[in-house]
Amino acid sequence: MKQNPTPCIMNLFMLTIAGIVNAFGITLLMTPVKLYDSGISGTSTLFEQITPSYLSLSLFLLILNIPLFLIGLKKQGKKFTFYAIYTVFIYSLFAWLITDVFPIDVSIASPLAGTDLLLCALFGGMISGIGNRRYLCDDI
Repeated sequence: MKQNPTPCIMNLFMLTIAGIVNAFGITLLMTPVKLYDSGISGTSTLFEQITPSYLSLSLFLLILNIPLFLIGLKKQGKKFTFYAIYTVFIYSLFAWLITDVFPIDVSIASPLAGTDLLLCALFGGMISGIGNRRYLCDDI
């Protein structure tokens, strides 16, 4: 008996949205003014800023998540790990697109909130929190 592929497709769609929203909040609002998110995102942002420019945020996001993928595989199973890898890949891809491909200058100030730390912290935290909620709280 075949399973309906709709739940899997819907999960991947929601995880794609989550990765895009999270990348948007971090790369456009927090990283330009040197604010750090918590966890792997914040550590990746810090490493990106203290290392040579050819080592990007996207690369650190992928590398620093590898141990978590392995732990997730052992503790949560293959499905969870697949979804985690997929979401981090989407997050990394869009972080790379926003910072390196799209014609958006995020080197000095946020293109949306300028250099106002409070605005960047509030909106960056809210937007990345919405993205995090999509992949942390959904029943996948």
